Amino acid sequence: MNGYGSRRRFTLMAMLVLGGALAGMLADRACAQWPDGEEVAETYHNLQVPAQVTNSDMFGLIRDYGEVCVYCHTPHGGSTERVLWNRPLPSGPYRMYDEPLDMLADPQPTGNSLACLSCHDGTIGLDEIVNLPNGYDGPGPSATSIEECDGCHSGGSPPGGHDFEGVWFDTDLRKQHPISLLYDPARDPGFRSIAEVEAAGLKLFEGKVQCMTCHEPHSERFPPFLRIANSAGSLCLACHRTQPAEETAHFW
Repeated sequence: MNGYGSRRRFTLMAMLVLGGALAGMLADRACAQWPDGEEVAETYHNLQVPAQVTNSDMFGLIRDYGEVCVYCHTPHGGSTERVLWNRPLPSGPYRMYDEPLDMLADPQPTGNSLACLSCHDGTIGLDEIVNLPNGYDGPGPSATSIEECDGCHSGGSPPGGHDFEGVWFDTDLRKQHPISLLYDPARDPGFRSIAEVEAAGLKLFEGKVQCMTCHEPHSERFPPFLRIANSAGSLCLACHRTQPAEETAHFW
């Protein structure tokens, strides 16, 4: 009995150690799928990564179109210099930021913010594209949305998987940072000049604050896809002269 008990305890310990090591390896491998790189292929916006997962629970949820850029872009007239948007745009309607604003905001999202919301509001599938790439002869889009991804990948579960909590916004944007807003510091002295904003590394689009004012969707040099680092609120202070008193749910 003693010998059997010792062997059994040794076997159980070995299984626990091996199981822990394998779990760690799997978590590392899952995290290593996207190395947070400076190129889009090394970021979460490379949807070929989940498309190529062979896990039975995820197989086929996102189509592998064989290209990285095609999930968002299609070449214009065969030119790789000018690319057009390759996803359907969401129709909303959206509930916009509802706190008092001194600057003029569009009643619904406009510009490149609509492009971002075509994935992030959860109403359109991640692999739904307008033009399938030449040479692709597989099935059409699976239409799996970011909301469905969040159903399993939230709160750090499963271990090693990407946590979609915070990147699925729904169509209720009231607690998110305002977008589609005409940036006019003359209306509010608490904001920096346009020249200061652009010198800090942020971008305005037709004079407006959009998602891509703060976010660079092609690089994770400054997570989460930020144009500049956000240490000690430096991103906020690129526009605001002091830290905003009103918190939003957008940065996590």
